[in-house]
Amino acid sequence: MQKEFTPLVEEAAMFCKNYFMEKLLAIYLHGSIATNDAIPYVSDLDCYIVTSKELSNKDKKYLEQTECELQLKYPIINGVHLSAHSAKNLMEDPFARFLLKYNSILYIGNDIVKQLDESGCEKFEPNAKMAKGRLAFARQCFQQALEDKQPMCTGELPSDTYYISRKYARYFVIIEGAYFLMSQNQFESFDQKEVLNKLYQHTDEFKQELDITCLILENPKKAGIKHIEFLKQIRPLVEWMFHQIDQS
Repeated sequence: MQKEFTPLVEEAAMFCKNYFMEKLLAIYLHGSIATNDAIPYVSDLDCYIVTSKELSNKDKKYLEQTECELQLKYPIINGVHLSAHSAKNLMEDPFARFLLKYNSILYIGNDIVKQLDESGCEKFEPNAKMAKGRLAFARQCFQQALEDKQPMCTGELPSDTYYISRKYARYFVIIEGAYFLMSQNQFESFDQKEVLNKLYQHTDEFKQELDITCLILENPKKAGIKHIEFLKQIRPLVEWMFHQIDQS
């Protein structure tokens, strides 16, 4: 984990442990802090908290207050999201377990996802069926971005157009690229470098779009491509991936 964000994550975990005590089963991290490419004052903190019992209104209010306290104390972060769910909720949500398994890291506690998967609960696998099942949602999100609206998939967008480009690079090239790879039986993980390497191998005609994406992911300010322009440039690639998923 990047050292700038370590105190924040440690304190968020401490709040949860002290409050939920024995009811706390696990905390997973996802997003840019989990993948070690968070940007100070731009990225947010996403925690998925698993408890042994259903959350009360008091529990929910505590988490909301904690989010506000941590945001005030650590201005380096642009949003604190402490999303808590009971083990029962998680058992009934195979898509949430899928995302935690393949696109998150276990920060503290037991690997509840693995335990539930091994117990015989319904689970989703990273394959063509998985990719095709969310295709309508992915297309809707991309269309919202093209219309310069808030896409449902991204969470709150940064105010800076260049950092919006970076967020779109992560969602519409890396994440959608990972689902494209699932449809081709080439998926290994959501790791940014791994997905890009695979896309270069399987999308020869879109090298320019991938090169632009790499520049934005490395340094969005230096790349200097506004988000509307970036969307126009990657549109052929994204729509091609959607078509390939649809035909899989």
